[in-house]
Amino acid sequence: MVGDSKDMYKGKVILAPMVRVGGLPFRMTCLHYGADLVYAEEIIAQRLIETSTFENTVLGTTDFLDEDGGICFRTCKAEKEKLIFQMGVSSSDVAVRAARIIEPFVSGIDVNMGCPKSYSIKGNMGAALLSQPTLVSEILTALTRSCQVPVTCKIRILDTEEETIELCKVIEKTGVAAIAIHGRTRNMRSTEPCNFEMIKKIKQEIGIPVILNGASLDVKSRGDMLRIVSETGVDSVMIARAAWHNPSVFNDPLPKPINEAVKTYMRYCIDYEVELHILKYTMAKFKGAFKENEPNFKICRYIEPRLIYQYFEVGNYFDEVTSKRPKDFNNLEEFHRNKRAKLDSKYKLIKAELTPTVMQSFRSAVAPRQILNQWLTMNGFDTPRYWTTESNKIFTPYLQIDNDIYTTDGAFKNKKTAIQALAYSYCINNHIELRHYKTGSLGKQHCKCKGRPDDP
Repeated sequence: MVGDSKDMYKGKVILAPMVRVGGLPFRMTCLHYGADLVYAEEIIAQRLIETSTFENTVLGTTDFLDEDGGICFRTCKAEKEKLIFQMGVSSSDVAVRAARIIEPFVSGIDVNMGCPKSYSIKGNMGAALLSQPTLVSEILTALTRSCQVPVTCKIRILDTEEETIELCKVIEKTGVAAIAIHGRTRNMRSTEPCNFEMIKKIKQEIGIPVILNGASLDVKSRGDMLRIVSETGVDSVMIARAAWHNPSVFNDPLPKPINEAVKTYMRYCIDYEVELHILKYTMAKFKGAFKENEPNFKICRYIEPRLIYQYFEVGNYFDEVTSKRPKDFNNLEEFHRNKRAKLDSKYKLIKAELTPTVMQSFRSAVAPRQILNQWLTMNGFDTPRYWTTESNKIFTPYLQIDNDIYTTDGAFKNKKTAIQALAYSYCINNHIELRHYKTGSLGKQHCKCKGRPDDP
């Protein structure tokens, strides 16, 4: 890392990373209202390494696409100077590889060392690192030595003040530009008070900027954040839930009315084609944004984005923006084009018409997967292997038969349907009679599979 970057984290009000919520539209909304820095939602480093970069000229974004074409991370030039990328990682080598990919598009890189969720703990990431100071040192030292942008980390307090200070001193020695400290232990709930006193004492013991996190219960305005800085002596304040409830909380001197802030967020959602499930998840926590006698769960049932935008009085803006886009542009269609291209280059892509009647049949006692398994066994194939991958809540199924791997490109919302659809497609493409599942209509010699290498 070049230059002294510590000033970058002093005197700032900052948006904390939030899974699902902290996407590009929400970050741009918070910047619009005065956030000094915005942390992106945590992205697993290994997942980022496996993406490919796509310049989306229609939306003006840079998209990092998963193997199946789904969006892993989306950013734009307008946020670069204030964007901090947060990664979940358990290996210094993987951390450096991920940092090299994302570094040209951000102004800082952060390592998540505080997430208490089970998926992080099981992967030896997030809060699991709090008890492994040697690994913490390895990861952060590797990043500070290899990155040209500032490196930080975000932790939680430990059970005792002494333990927390000891860990913070280990972190300071790695050369990080700042440390964000959530004032709750990994087992505490967000409704419990933030431990300001412990963070205040930690600040007195270390020489790098300290960012206080976890104060949303005490924050209603930008002034509240600056007051916390003054009272605790920390360098900056980072908030999550207070911003989620009203993203204009960063506005100086006071937040805007929630309806105004929501409209701003909705416009950015339209600009950057936010996924429907993200839109619904985020707006459900906007306090006071819904009309009387119309609870948020009713609005969240809408299946057309335009209905939601119309409800929040930005339907005309939606029509204006979408009318200017190329007629053949559709974010979902683009998702599938990328997905098909990636899948077809690595796997055997098979398709079949999946009508509602066909999809309904997947719930029967004898579904395509069971039929196919029995047919393969009777015709001398090895036991098939099924699995799925998930991106943006869309599941992609895979089927391995002997040495061949098959997939299909539908938009499946759960694992079971995805696997049954792939089994059905395989049967249709290989003329396996689904109705006569006991015998099958053809033998192995008629199948399009290559079979095992030792076959004559």
